[in-house]
Amino acid sequence: MARTSGLQAFTVQEATNFEAYTSWNHQTTDVSGDSIDDGITATYITAANPAKKVVIYSRGGAVDAGDSITLTINGESGTGKPIIIDGENLPFTITGLTITSLSFTIPDADTTADEVIDILSFH
Repeated sequence: MARTSGLQAFTVQEATNFEAYTSWNHQTTDVSGDSIDDGITATYITAANPAKKVVIYSRGGAVDAGDSITLTINGESGTGKPIIIDGENLPFTITGLTITSLSFTIPDADTTADEVIDILSFH
C-alpha cells in the first residue's frame, strides 16, 4: 500500500489509536520562588483542542528532587486520582488518553534556583 504525505498519510485507525498528531504546542511555566505554585494550567490543552500525548519536563533539570508535582488530568482530583511525580523523575509522558485539561501544583521552597517546567502537548 502506497503512503502519501501529510495528514492523509494516516488511516483513520492509526489516528484513532493515537499514532498520528495534527499539531503540537509548547508552554513554559516559571515555578521559582518561595511559595506553593497552585493551579498552573496547560493553556493549549482544552476540550476543543484535546491532547493525545503530553510530555512534562524541566529544562536543565532545574526542579529539585524533593519537589513533588501533583498533576490533575481532565479535572479528576478525587481520592486516588491525582498523579504525584517527584522532581527527579522528569521528564514524564502521558499518552493513551484524550486529555482535555491538565493542571499541576508544585511546592517550591528553594529560592536559590530558577525552576522552569515545560509542557509539550501533541494534538
